[in-house]
Amino acid sequence: MIADLHMHSTSSDGSNSPSEVVRLAKEHNLDCISLTDHDTVNGLCEASEASKKYNIELIPGIELNSFNEEQEVHILGYFLNYKDKNLLEKLNNIIDLRLKRAEEILKKLNNIGIQINLEDILEFTNKNYIGRPHIARALIKKKYVTTVKEAFEKYIGEDAPAYVKSYRLNTYEAIELLKNNGAVPVLAHPGLLKNDKIIKDLVNHGLMGIEVYHSKHTQDDINYYHEIAKSFNLLITGGSDFHGIEVDGRDLLGSIKLDYSYVELLKAKAKNFMEIC
Repeated sequence: MIADLHMHSTSSDGSNSPSEVVRLAKEHNLDCISLTDHDTVNGLCEASEASKKYNIELIPGIELNSFNEEQEVHILGYFLNYKDKNLLEKLNNIIDLRLKRAEEILKKLNNIGIQINLEDILEFTNKNYIGRPHIARALIKKKYVTTVKEAFEKYIGEDAPAYVKSYRLNTYEAIELLKNNGAVPVLAHPGLLKNDKIIKDLVNHGLMGIEVYHSKHTQDDINYYHEIAKSFNLLITGGSDFHGIEVDGRDLLGSIKLDYSYVELLKAKAKNFMEIC
């Protein structure tokens, strides 16, 4: 049995609906998946219904965007209590701040002659989750750029003219939020960090796992973080970080084949085994 514990849907910045993500996972012969949309649980019910239809195991998850020591740090949460009031209150606050950020980015784009508005962006998402990839896709449709990468480089990425810094949880706060929820907090794609020396500190604040296997990790990365996991007695996870071909530029599903034995170790540390919806 194989698993992919990191994927996104249209509930955050993916290009496939939650049910489509599950269907595609089944087509790629995956036995177990986790939908880990950024800062939202809105896709879990739809994904759960599809998982029953396609007979594939679904672990309720999330990916919290956070900030620590001048760098972005993403924390995955597995076996999430998606009905937790404290969690939902925090996520609703993040939704509001994301919308305000999108409006600020639009103002900057308009000021440099890019004719784009909120309705253009909402063709690709809804007000519950607006991320820069949605703005990028609107820029593509308006023919200002041809790829998501170009949109970030020319307009909305860091140091680009329409960039607006986003609100992010502090990483310690993200870990605490997940621990209080009963979920298992795991550091996402550590190979993409600017400085991975923070791992020891995160472990001291309750981090329980590390995503050793990731579509952007080299074999050297995998070997290195496998040793890090052993040295700190961390759970090992892995996932493709699938967002859809339209966003990723290629089909990432199936690029990571995590042995199910790692899922069993993850389950042993989980506290929540609630039925989704």
